[in-house]
Amino acid sequence: MLSSTNAVKNEQTGEFNVENDSVKITYSFYGQNAPVGIQVYNKSNKPLYIDWQSSAMVVGDKTISYANKNVPISGNINGVSDTYSTSNRGSNIAYPQSTYTSGSINAVAKLPESVTFLPPHAKGDFRPAYVTNGFLSVPDTMLHKEITGFIEQYSTVPVNVKVANFTKENSPLVFKSFLTLYTLQGNQPKPVLYEQEFFISKLVNSSSNPKDLTDYQVQRGDYFINSKKTGYAKVMTGIGIAAAVGGVAAVGASADNSNNTQ
Repeated sequence: MLSSTNAVKNEQTGEFNVENDSVKITYSFYGQNAPVGIQVYNKSNKPLYIDWQSSAMVVGDKTISYANKNVPISGNINGVSDTYSTSNRGSNIAYPQSTYTSGSINAVAKLPESVTFLPPHAKGDFRPAYVTNGFLSVPDTMLHKEITGFIEQYSTVPVNVKVANFTKENSPLVFKSFLTLYTLQGNQPKPVLYEQEFFISKLVNSSSNPKDLTDYQVQRGDYFINSKKTGYAKVMTGIGIAAAVGGVAAVGASADNSNNTQ
């Protein structure tokens, strides 16, 4: 589970909100490997810009850019190559033989897509990165058993799951999101950096699909899922429950204090 000291958590949806007079930012992490879902709502009467090149996630000491650099490309290729062979009459003269090739190309170009424009009173939804790329393991000594409901075809039966609870200090996963937004004052950007810190406050391990567990059927923004294969073709599923702590809006040098997060 994720928690926050200055982001308001919607207890119904598990989403985290950071809001002031001009913008509302909503974080959600539901899905495999905790996709970073970011919704930005421009509450103001001015255009708002998201600077992805100056936005990133930090997991431990690793920085993951939010900038999307993947652009699909396609086209055709045609070419001619020359090969040389000598005659079979003992001559040393080489005669060119042309070989023609053609085909198609499909690839991904690495090009920056650094800025998103949001008109006044408009919102955009983005998923720029994933928090994890594998199963989160914790020592068995930190796990204890709890009972939850397992949904069978016509009934619900009790099932054991293993649970660990964490503080920020002993959490197996702590990460920060840095999101840079700006408006234009004249032709000059007026940036504001929004920093939000999250950590895993609860982890649930089960061999059951989370969709079959009564406590985890709702796709909450503070839940995410990862899994690993175990012996006998079984899959161990981890349900991470996230918390956000210490979210801060840091105002740029050219901005005034009215842009501070409330």
